[in-house]
Amino acid sequence: MDVLLQDNGDGAEVVLEGGDLKGCGSLYNSVYLSLFQGDCFSNAFEKYETNNDFEKSLNLPITITNLKTVENNANKALKWMIDEGVAESIETYAYGNNDDKIEIEITITQPTGNKYSFSLVWENQKRVLRGT
Repeated sequence: MDVLLQDNGDGAEVVLEGGDLKGCGSLYNSVYLSLFQGDCFSNAFEKYETNNDFEKSLNLPITITNLKTVENNANKALKWMIDEGVAESIETYAYGNNDDKIEIEITITQPTGNKYSFSLVWENQKRVLRGT
């Protein structure tokens, strides 16, 4: 069972429902952990190394070049999904909002045609990832 992680704005926690761990039937956990796992000891044992590039790029000033960097770093962090056949395609779009915060939209299309959309708002070094 894939246990649902819920973003609390400063990390993630498991979700309880009726005293039991709530399951996750979407790609939310995979996206969350891919984007925010960062450098860790498991890199020595994993096929796909992780890094902090995506999270670091969210702290850059909002410019066209930096928004492209955010998109590229998200694509790199999520590329394993395409390599492993979990996703057929991944689309990312980063932009600045009126509050000078970076937002990113991620759409993942699975080989079955199912689409999952996620939006991330980076608020003062606190992340809020929403999945639909």
